[in-house]
Amino acid sequence: MAIHILQIGKHRFVCGLFWQSLSRPRELAKEAADLAKRIDFDLMVLRRDHTTAQAGFAQARDGARKKMFSLAAAVSKSMAMEGAYYDGEKQSAHNWLAAFKLPDGMWAYFAVRDANFLPNGDFAGTKDEVLERLHGDYGLGGWNVVIGDAELEEYGFHNFNAKRLEDVLPRKSNGQLRAHKWWGLQPVARQISWPLAAAAASVLILVAASGAMYWQKVQKQKEEEARDRAIAAARQKMLGNAAPSALPHPWASKPAPQEMVQACLGRFSHITAGGWALDDYVCAGGQASYTWSRQGSNIDFLRAQVPNAVIDIGGDKATYSVALTLPPGKDEALLEQKTALEPLISRLQRLNLSPRIRKEQPPPPPPPQGLVGGANNEMPMPDWQTFPFTLSAGGIPLVEVATILGQPGMRIDKLIYRGGAWSIEGVVYAK
Repeated sequence: MAIHILQIGKHRFVCGLFWQSLSRPRELAKEAADLAKRIDFDLMVLRRDHTTAQAGFAQARDGARKKMFSLAAAVSKSMAMEGAYYDGEKQSAHNWLAAFKLPDGMWAYFAVRDANFLPNGDFAGTKDEVLERLHGDYGLGGWNVVIGDAELEEYGFHNFNAKRLEDVLPRKSNGQLRAHKWWGLQPVARQISWPLAAAAASVLILVAASGAMYWQKVQKQKEEEARDRAIAAARQKMLGNAAPSALPHPWASKPAPQEMVQACLGRFSHITAGGWALDDYVCAGGQASYTWSRQGSNIDFLRAQVPNAVIDIGGDKATYSVALTLPPGKDEALLEQKTALEPLISRLQRLNLSPRIRKEQPPPPPPPQGLVGGANNEMPMPDWQTFPFTLSAGGIPLVEVATILGQPGMRIDKLIYRGGAWSIEGVVYAK
């Protein structure tokens, strides 16, 4: 996720942090540091808002530096203290969108749901890029207020508050910016010593050697499998039964990734139904399903927004499912394994996304309906390979990830929204 650095007065600010919610109030710093190490970030900032806590992460290799201030943290502090004007009065706002023009001509965008920044809710870009995100998130509904420069008022956002960036940053009595130390990025961990670094390097060398041996083993196995397939094909041809596979292509009955994502997002409209907290939202098997926890709300509030929700016997959990309208798939020609996988993985890696891909043996073919031309006929064999994958979208917009996945033979089987982040399960079909 790209960061943007700017100067405001005497201070340097950064936009584009990757935000994640924290759940251990007594050890927030430790939880944040552990999370940073798992997702490969080396700088972080902690923020608390009402009953929630979050960590925003950045990487020094992207240009972020210790003690640079998080602009998102600064704006959220002002919002928490001052609230916003909506529904006829000034009050606290836990669900808000904001877009501000920056001193350097770029624009900043912030999206906060239930007092938490969305994982991709801290962004800086051109005005067009920010407006695209603003309209996309606004379409999900459920926002208390939209805040931004007066020129955005023409777009007709509900409960729009016209404010400039300087209006929402806390100020001293003399008008200067009142900066808070906790806005500043802090290193996740200290630099390791030279002896420890040398030891780590030795371990990496051993791991690399082991990896090379494993790669050679895998290549040998692939060559043996290819040889076996060639022998089987030659034998089939000698027996006069070289007809192509009669097995149906599974990708032909599944929608393309972009179509699956559009259908799923089109049903994503009950994020905080009646004040109930969303546990997860899942699109799979031709339907979209919600699961909520009651928190401090009640059944009547939920029923008012989702009359057909199914409440569990204890009254603290609820579910709701609705059918997805999915277009038919296409029986497109497949790419070779290397062409299908390597460029795809590389594009995802450039966005700091790491898909988990494995090779799966194809399902056994159906039994032959009858033997034609003698007893030597063999059952049809699949003429494709199957590679199931899982992928966490991180802070990247789901539509953007779907565009990357939009190649021949790529299909999404399941989309899961949980904890403010999307994850994807699907299959790559290749020759």
